[in-house]
Amino acid sequence: MEERELFIFLHSIKGIGWKTIERLKTTLESFHSLFNFSPLELSMMVGIDLTSAERIIGNLTKENMEQFQQQIKQWEREGIRILTMSDENYPPLLKEIAQPPWVLYYMGNLDLFYEPSIAIVGTRNPTAYGITVTEKMAKELTLSGWTVVSGMARGIDKVAHEAALENHGGTIAVLGSGIDVIYPKEHQRLYKRIQNNGLIVSEYPPGTPPFPGFFPQRNRIISGLTYGTIVVEASLKSGSLITVKHALDQSREVFAIPGPIISKQSLGTNSLIQQGAKLIQTAEDVNQEFPYLNLKKKQLKKTEKIEITKKEEKIFTLITDKIHIDEIVLRSKLPLSEVYECLLSLQLKGFVKQLPGSYYRKKT
Repeated sequence: MEERELFIFLHSIKGIGWKTIERLKTTLESFHSLFNFSPLELSMMVGIDLTSAERIIGNLTKENMEQFQQQIKQWEREGIRILTMSDENYPPLLKEIAQPPWVLYYMGNLDLFYEPSIAIVGTRNPTAYGITVTEKMAKELTLSGWTVVSGMARGIDKVAHEAALENHGGTIAVLGSGIDVIYPKEHQRLYKRIQNNGLIVSEYPPGTPPFPGFFPQRNRIISGLTYGTIVVEASLKSGSLITVKHALDQSREVFAIPGPIISKQSLGTNSLIQQGAKLIQTAEDVNQEFPYLNLKKKQLKKTEKIEITKKEEKIFTLITDKIHIDEIVLRSKLPLSEVYECLLSLQLKGFVKQLPGSYYRKKT
């Protein structure tokens, strides 16, 4: 097994964390020298606990390593690729943070690692306002030449990824599970879209199930891959604020979109502004902070005018901010079946977006 493969193998051993590998890398001339130690000798030599040393030495069997080499080949057949910190094409911004992942598993377009990236994060339970401004901001940023990075979680993350994809932009999803483990499960379609048109990344070996402690660690990668982090909606105890902390520790910019003072989902966001985060309303507010970046602006594709029927137009005029289908039926005085048919047609034509709970709004 080559040194690089041995590095990846050690990283895959359950219970061997970032600090243990750091000790091994900084103390040993080569990972191959591990074969010369007993667990106790390794513990004393490297300065790691005996349990970790026993776990490492116990896994260094010929059978285990041959099986792992076969596993790598299988991952490659599935489209899973691997980067280590020693590789030349490791993401340059990520290499600058305090604890960059030793190993990254990825699927998709590797070139996105080298494009200017910005993170968009927020609550898993966004309001209609939060969804609208996320779509608006992600669209503007995409057209300005940014790659949008987020965590593929419910809520703001999902909206940010989708808006980037819908505007033919790049997006990177950083997972808190193995790269082949889709979480949440209902995001299978989004996962496939990002896999085919963006980039999926994880520091956890394939097959690793999601675990609550993985997500705060995942957030340091989201902020580490980017020049700045945008928070759309976040409560005072939102996990998004962990991403903000990582961004600040990494000397990256923090931006916040202001929200209604009566909304719980905006309390954390508005608090960030009070503490010095830059208030932003458009992508240009972000662009001004990075005059040194060569952002390649995208042009909106010209599309043919899409015709809508008189009945669809009647329904469309009733949709202002967020409205339930029952309210549309009441106001339009049309049968539910006809209203539903019109709404479905308007969705397919790109005029209307369905929200959870049979609510609808105009698409930005």
